[in-house]
Amino acid sequence: MALKQLISSLVILLLLSKTVDAQQTFKINPNDTITYNDSNSEKVVALGSAIEAAVHNNQVDDFISKWYKNVFIKRIIDLNPNSGSMTADYAKTFVSGIKKGLDKFPNEIVTEVQNGSYYDFVNYRYDQYLQTYYLLFRLYSTEGGMNYHDFRVHKKNGEMLFSDAYIYYSGENLSQTMSRLMSYVTPKDKILGLVDSPKNKDIDNLFVALKFKNSGHYELAYKLINTIKSEVSKDKFFLIFKTLIASNVDDNKYLAALEELINTYPNDPTIVLNKIDYHIYKNEYFEAIQVINQLQVETEDDFLNYLKANVAFEDKNYDFALNNYKYTIDNYPDFFEGQAGYLSTLVMMKNYDKATKYVASLIKDGYAKQDIINYIEENDAFGLNILQPLVDSKSYKNWKLKSVN
Repeated sequence: MALKQLISSLVILLLLSKTVDAQQTFKINPNDTITYNDSNSEKVVALGSAIEAAVHNNQVDDFISKWYKNVFIKRIIDLNPNSGSMTADYAKTFVSGIKKGLDKFPNEIVTEVQNGSYYDFVNYRYDQYLQTYYLLFRLYSTEGGMNYHDFRVHKKNGEMLFSDAYIYYSGENLSQTMSRLMSYVTPKDKILGLVDSPKNKDIDNLFVALKFKNSGHYELAYKLINTIKSEVSKDKFFLIFKTLIASNVDDNKYLAALEELINTYPNDPTIVLNKIDYHIYKNEYFEAIQVINQLQVETEDDFLNYLKANVAFEDKNYDFALNNYKYTIDNYPDFFEGQAGYLSTLVMMKNYDKATKYVASLIKDGYAKQDIINYIEENDAFGLNILQPLVDSKSYKNWKLKSVN
């Protein structure tokens, strides 16, 4: 596989997979600082809104125009200890590969949104130590779960751009990830013409596994990645990649991969999203909510109340679930998953009168009556319907009879 293809593929993988000190590797550069004031804050908010609009309106070029690629690439090279050994031609190819991968980034996010995911500008903050702004975006889907992108803001000739991104699921800045990739594909011994090491063979297998993963051949990717035994197999990046593949194979392999990651990095605060999944799969619901609380403190994202509601629902803690679903529907009225969760919780609590009134309110708020009825009465792919007790209730039957007539 060509170097450009490897870099492009890995960029897409990390940015879209399913805190933390997002700035832990950055040094203060006077040229990178932005003064905190009302004018700059307004420009930063405008940048966040522009990025969100570009994704929702499929305006990929607008998104790409906000990425300060030259600063980003310089960070990658500065972080890599072997960059001084690269030939000019090799460096040029590497830079070209990075740019190609970054150009594909917004296309992948747009595709996710078109397939039902949500991509929202959550908030901004000012980092006093690094003297610059950050923009936080949430990527969420029922199938893919939660991820965050934390963009570092950079000022260029008075214009606000972003120059790096901390990817929550990977647990590091994208510049760090790309610098590691740079060290993988340009090891010093290879540049000097020495014989390939076992590590280099493992890296080749890693890239083949990546290719399998991107083409949907998860079993092949998982089988190949398990053959890697060198020190690379203990990298946090590698272990997170392994969990991504395993999550598409089966639950047992996914849980095993999560356990390997958490046991290898037990005190790492950057794998918070992985820990949430781990506790849920282990039915450790109290622990899962504690980790979500930790994430909520870090992100100041009140949407995480919905995630806590889901965990509480699984734990049959219906009072807590109902309160958090209620918060969600009050603050995110267009988010149907929150409304569905609230309705399901009322049914689990056997409060059919209130559930029926809530169904009527959804229709009053603009949902098509038949669509809501179909949602309530249809079985899922397994032939089950969690809302069947509501369908069988006197309250619902009377409402349906009156509403249809």
